[in-house]
Amino acid sequence: MLAPTHWNEPFGLVFVEAMACGTPIIAIRRGSISEIVVHGKTGFIVNSLSQMIHYCKSIDEIDRALCRKQAQRFTAQIMINKYEKVFSRLMK
Repeated sequence: MLAPTHWNEPFGLVFVEAMACGTPIIAIRRGSISEIVVHGKTGFIVNSLSQMIHYCKSIDEIDRALCRKQAQRFTAQIMINKYEKVFSRLMK
């Protein structure tokens, strides 16, 4: 998946959905992309369109099974548990 995002995505659910299907991501370093994609493992995080084009040639280095595994870090239950922990800390 190519993601030439031009704004700071607060959370890229579309990236998680793509990785859940085993699709590697090549995205510009904006917003939450660094929290979702592991550079060189589940895709590539780049700083420009020219870098994006460059990494397209390396996409076969990405393990699609690892992409699916990474997406499992963002299941609804896991996300709920993490939000509850944050809210609990904030209420103390």
